Amino acid sequence: MSNWSITALNPVQRKIVEHKTGPALVIAGAGSGKTRVITHRVAQLINSGVPASSILLLTFTNKAANEMAQRVARALNNSTDQLKIIHGTFHSVGSRFLRRNAKLLNYNNNFSILDSSDSRDLIKSALAETVGKPGKYFPKAAVLQNIFSLAFNRFCTQNMILESAFQDRSFHLEQFISADYPHFEDNTDSILNVLSTYRRKKKHGQVMDFDDLLENWLELLLRHGEGLPLCQQIQYVLVDEYQDTNQIQANILYQISKPHKNLMVVGDDAQSIYSWRGADFGNMLEFPERYQAVTYCMEENYRSSPEILEAANQSINYNTRQFEKNLFSSLVNGEKPAVHQVWASQDEAELVLDKILSFQDQDISLNEMSVLYRNHVQSAALQVVLTHAGIPFVVHSGVKFFEQAHIKDVTAFLKVLFNPLDEIAWMRLLRLLPGVGNTTAHRIFSVFQSQQAVRLTKNNHELQKLIPKKAHESWNIFLECFQEMLAENVKPSQMIGILYQNFYREIMFSSFENASQRETDIRYLEEFADNYEKLDNFLNELSLVGSSIITEHESEQQENQETLTLTTIHQAKGLEWQVVVVIGLTEGQFPHQRSLVTEAQIEEERRLFYVAMTRAKRQLLITAPVVSSGYSGGISQRSRFISELSEDTINTEIHSRDEYAYGSSRGTTQFYF
Repeated sequence: MSNWSITALNPVQRKIVEHKTGPALVIAGAGSGKTRVITHRVAQLINSGVPASSILLLTFTNKAANEMAQRVARALNNSTDQLKIIHGTFHSVGSRFLRRNAKLLNYNNNFSILDSSDSRDLIKSALAETVGKPGKYFPKAAVLQNIFSLAFNRFCTQNMILESAFQDRSFHLEQFISADYPHFEDNTDSILNVLSTYRRKKKHGQVMDFDDLLENWLELLLRHGEGLPLCQQIQYVLVDEYQDTNQIQANILYQISKPHKNLMVVGDDAQSIYSWRGADFGNMLEFPERYQAVTYCMEENYRSSPEILEAANQSINYNTRQFEKNLFSSLVNGEKPAVHQVWASQDEAELVLDKILSFQDQDISLNEMSVLYRNHVQSAALQVVLTHAGIPFVVHSGVKFFEQAHIKDVTAFLKVLFNPLDEIAWMRLLRLLPGVGNTTAHRIFSVFQSQQAVRLTKNNHELQKLIPKKAHESWNIFLECFQEMLAENVKPSQMIGILYQNFYREIMFSSFENASQRETDIRYLEEFADNYEKLDNFLNELSLVGSSIITEHESEQQENQETLTLTTIHQAKGLEWQVVVVIGLTEGQFPHQRSLVTEAQIEEERRLFYVAMTRAKRQLLITAPVVSSGYSGGISQRSRFISELSEDTINTEIHSRDEYAYGSSRGTTQFYF
């Protein structure tokens, strides 16, 4: 390794890179050069004579693994040694172990790996075999797939394998359904039977899904561990983002590092934000004691201004269950984070637009700006305002509020009310009915076309003959909703409320794994529609916004096009911008209403706020609307996360109610939290 790569490191980084042997925990604060340290550590090991093929580097994405391997190559002056490093995600490395040793678990070496779609299809087969014709609102295969995977990732432990309990996880699944899917509790026994059939089918068909790769890898290590050639080959193990590991991944690492004890894990407990998908940051907190490990703490931040770090430190220090750390920066001073208190989400959107235009005037590119939020629903009003202003934006991860399936389902109802011969909208609606597929839907729509009108009455015998028997009840409710929605002076927002409560809600909860969040989206859509008296104006607005959004792929294709990034904070982790705006800081929205039950949940929400703040390099803006689309509706309290920031840490500005008037009917009342 070249001399400059070592001397360029700060003292703490250098100690980590030159760590000799034995377990080590690296607490890598936000923006502290985590990736650089990991890659230099690998390069240092190889440079000191450790065979590259005896190094295991585990990450959470293939992109991160490949990037680290490339950086190792550069640190080694483009040596090819990095090609021999065993590197990848837990799942990809697990599959490598299993391919070589499948017979020890009664699998063939040529077992297949199910992708998400294949897994869902096999669950459909298990569902048909086990339940036959399930009830009207029995969870669909996609929902069952999510239930099985989340239950596994949250409840799977080492003892379960030792006790051969993987074949019957009923206790944990029952507990999970009761807590997270109470609307399916009456179907618990049937769901357990589907899981049992699904597992049997996988073993019989010599296939594994993604969760099996972890489960079977750990079982392999527990039963045959130190005798496996690959285990004997691995001398050093390095893990990135250790705070995001679940229990089974932590136990895999414990087993695989047993022979040599050279396990170095890198992460930041203050950025642990994925407990909802099984991550357990307790793995990181317990690491020093479990392994009797050396602990290093990287606190120098190379990203954000001192003012932003001061606010971030102040916020995260309210958490009690964490490693103590205090980020600092040698960068030049900047401005204090700004907190803007506005009246409603529309005013918030107008203010954000104002600030974006102002930053553009300061020659800051849209590419260097981002708007972050706790939930996608919070960006809906902003998407409309940006569209009208001609500001191009990309919704990170491609998820767009008005393009989500449940939003499109609901707006399809409104489209056929406005244009009764809209084939695309009708096909979407008709397929929501039980037993109605593409063929039946086309037949029904052909009746509409032949009649040159849509006669939605129970007396339309031609239609009634086409409706499957199992769909009769839903069809009649469907018709009643339309009759009520077509009544005189019914506003778009009222139409949404009618069809959601009477027809769509039960469909949504049986079709989507995150139905509770989607219900919040529907509630916001109803609130947003209340700004429009006429259906045509509302639909025109939706069409305009939908056509203006640039996807990530399109953004990559248009390299010369500047785009503003809109993204959830979860999606923003690991990214950075010159300017970051965090919107929706009201109680019930951020922290989220469903995260106010326990102190542990609140602390994770605070970590999420910390992640949002530390994405900003030079400018951090925080907005808090009084009238929010939250669970309680009406006047909302500002987020406790704002209240926890002292006055000398932030600049607060309270905007009058009419300053960003979204219409002409508002007064000039001042408001305070």
